[in-house]
Amino acid sequence: MADKGEVIYDPLIELMKRFEDVKAVDTSVDPFAGLAVEDQLKKHIVDGIKKSLESHLDAALKQYEPLAIINDILLDGMKTVGELFGAGKMQLPFVLQSAEVMKAAVRHLEPLMERVEGSEKGSILLATVAGDVHDIGKNLVDIILSNNGYRVVNIGIKQPINNILAEAEANRCQVIGLSGLLVKSTLVMKNNLVEMNERGLSNYPVILGVPL
Repeated sequence: MADKGEVIYDPLIELMKRFEDVKAVDTSVDPFAGLAVEDQLKKHIVDGIKKSLESHLDAALKQYEPLAIINDILLDGMKTVGELFGAGKMQLPFVLQSAEVMKAAVRHLEPLMERVEGSEKGSILLATVAGDVHDIGKNLVDIILSNNGYRVVNIGIKQPINNILAEAEANRCQVIGLSGLLVKSTLVMKNNLVEMNERGLSNYPVILGVPL
């Protein structure tokens, strides 16, 4: 039995106190009402909302080509997400939520994209570096390049430099593209470039993709 003067700490009560001043969101209000289709899609990305995404994409397709929607509207939304994250106004879980919406949008649009026919313009190997599982930027580059006449070898996430170089050689890729989202990934990329220099591959073109 607790003493009357004892203060008992209840973590659930403390957690509830943190949300006492938070007002409930009125789910009956359409957050997209009155917005132009371009702004609707950007809101999907920035706020991480999947509901009604496909219907808004279909509406946009009446005005824009699929690739234009990605390049001019969706990526603009992701740019805003990056700016908010960089300014400390958006936390990583919400950034990842936005990334998932972006992936869903690209999946919906990709089958509708026209591929450029004809001779191969070039080849590139894409990989997310070792220790990093983030791939939305890499996969967007894959889609855009593939649909514009380039041969893309996308070997996925968490790739060590030995495997990257082996796959690039085996697939006769002219360029290597390294991707990552984590801060530590930039150090991994630096070490990869040092390793390439030590192997006499300093003339091999390398493109790095990181958040700014």
